[in-house]
Amino acid sequence: MNTRVQVLWIALAVVLLAAVAVLLVLVRRRRLRGKYGLLWITVALALIPLALFPSFVDWLARKIGVQYAPAVIFLASIGLLMFVVMHYSWELSRLEERSRTLAEEVALLRSELAELRETDREDEDPAEVSSD
Repeated sequence: MNTRVQVLWIALAVVLLAAVAVLLVLVRRRRLRGKYGLLWITVALALIPLALFPSFVDWLARKIGVQYAPAVIFLASIGLLMFVVMHYSWELSRLEERSRTLAEEVALLRSELAELRETDREDEDPAEVSSD
C-alpha cells in the first residue's frame, strides 16, 4: 500500500475520532445513548491499526484467500453494517412492543377514569347541583 493511501487512512481515522468526540458530547447531553456511542468509538478505534499498519489488510487477505485486499475491508464493513441493522431491528421491535403495551395501559386507565367520573356524577347530591 502506498503512502498516499496510508495518509488517506490516517485522515479517515482522525475524522472518525473527531466525529466520536462529537458523539461523546451528544452522549453527555443525553441526545445519544451510551451504547451507540460505544459502538462508534469501537469502529473508530478499529480503523487506527488499519491506518498505522496497512500491510495487515494484505496479510489478512492472503490468510483467508482473497485476491483483492480491499475486498476484506468491504467485507468487514458489510458485516458491521449487518450487525448494526440487526441491532436496530431488535431495538425497533422491542420499542414497538413497549409502545403497544403502553397504549393499552393508557386505554385502560382512560376507561377507568371515565368510569370513576361517571360514578362521581351519579353519587352527587341533586340538591347541590341545582343550587349552583
